Amino acid sequence: MKTYKTTTEKPCLEIVFDQYAESPRKHNDNLGYFITCERNYNSPDDNRELESLIKNTGDEGENAEEHIEKIKTEMEANGYGKVLAIYPVYKYEHGGVVYRRGTAHGFDYSNCGFYIVTDKTAEVLGITPKDFEKVIDAELETYNKWANGEVYAWTLYDENGEIVDGGGDYYSLEEIRAELPEEWQNEKLEDYQTND
Repeated sequence: MKTYKTTTEKPCLEIVFDQYAESPRKHNDNLGYFITCERNYNSPDDNRELESLIKNTGDEGENAEEHIEKIKTEMEANGYGKVLAIYPVYKYEHGGVVYRRGTAHGFDYSNCGFYIVTDKTAEVLGITPKDFEKVIDAELETYNKWANGEVYAWTLYDENGEIVDGGGDYYSLEEIRAELPEEWQNEKLEDYQTND
């Protein structure tokens, strides 16, 4: 059985892109604040106060280092806790969108915001500074998948076509495999994916 429309030996499975997936910035615990200041785009983390703070300090700073220092000073003065790290974030947009730590220049690139870690936000996940970059990169990769519509939903049906199980907000087929009964563990899940 290689398609969800065939029901012979096993219940059938349907995997689709999840059109209703919520931003991973809203329903996951995150290491810090991911704030962008882009015209015509919402910031990944909806925090108007931080967006304004970043814009205003950018107008005051002479260079990137001074801007980052002003962000740190203002955040600490406004009760966000001790700022442990601030990472610039750039965006590449050409047919899709990719956010990464760092700065970049060139066609389709923009330095658009910052990822900011405070003692309060780091405490939630219990992450130490040596792991900040690895965790941030993973969070950005998850956000990229969501922003590009690469999130899955699945439904498992029995032999009568009745829904047995399912779910949404999955960022890989392997995450779905972990939810399926044992008899599905060796299946090529790509064969059950539709474009609906």
